[in-house]
Amino acid sequence: MTTVSISSEREVLELDLDRCAGYGNCVLSAPELLDLDMTTNLATFVTESWSEGDRTGAVAAAADCPAAALRLYAREV
Repeated sequence: MTTVSISSEREVLELDLDRCAGYGNCVLSAPELLDLDMTTNLATFVTESWSEGDRTGAVAAAADCPAAALRLYAREV
């Protein structure tokens, strides 16, 4: 499993690159957080963290991923 992640103060959005199929649903849901790399057909993060105001986009991106490559979970304190 090859994963990359971004985080807020409370949560982490993890992207499993092995599962990513490049459908682009995540980009449509959260363009401020994710981009689609057309050379690899993989989603990539465009930032290292997100504000609480961007949380809606992170939740939507995880929910809209048909490949289940995105996972949102509580950050360990």
